[in-house]
Amino acid sequence: MSYSILVRDLARANAGTQQLLAYDIHDRSAAETLVSVIATSYRDHGFNPATRVHWFRHQGGVREIFTWPRH
Repeated sequence: MSYSILVRDLARANAGTQQLLAYDIHDRSAAETLVSVIATSYRDHGFNPATRVHWFRHQGGVREIFTWPRH
């Protein structure tokens, strides 16, 4: 199975729209590690264990970053 990394900007009117950041990652663990590294590279960041989604604040907006498909 192949995994992708998606980013969603929660501050915009179209908050449901996701942007593709990376794709064709063949290892789920590698994709999840990359998501974590990207999120934690921002000063203001966190992780929601209930949804398993990382978030970070950038340019005044909050963004979620996650792997797809989610399990």
